[in-house]
Formats: sequence, structure tokens, C-alpha cells
Amino acid sequence: MRVRLEQGIVARVTRSGQLELTCQQAGVRYRFGATAAAMWIALQQQGGSPERAAGVLARQWAADPVITRRDFDVWLEDLLRAGLVRVE
Repeated sequence: MRVRLEQGIVARVTRSGQLELTCQQAGVRYRFGATAAAMWIALQQQGGSPERAAGVLARQWAADPVITRRDFDVWLEDLLRAGLVRVE
């Protein structure tokens, strides 16, 4: 499973460490905190693989891998429902 941005969505991490996803067509911006920015960066570094990204973050944060993956999945579900990402 790979997670990709939907067409017309642009992602950037702001100077303040927030993740910003912008729907170019509608001109709508979604802002997420530093934790989501870290998840997004890990997701990109791991080729869109939520499993690998969550594993990397769990190690970096010294967190329970099962809980980290669950939190990651909840966040991705929110992005999917909002039409910001797709799963391939």
C-alpha cells in the first residue's frame, strides 16, 4: 500500500513546522501540527508506505510501534475522507 496526494493537492511544511495541504482548485488550505508534519515527512521518505513510516517514527520517538501505527492510520483516514490523499 502506498499513499499519494490526490491530483491538485500541494503539500508543504511551513517554517513553523506545520503541514499545509492546499487544494489548488478550491483554494482551500488544511493545516496540521508538527506531529502530522513529521508523519508526512516520514511517509515521503518511506516511499508512501504507512507501515514503514510509522516504524521509523516509533523508533525515533521511542514509542510503542502498534500505537504509533494506529495513530498514523487514524490520521490517514482523516486525509482520505477529506479527499487529500489516495491509496494505491
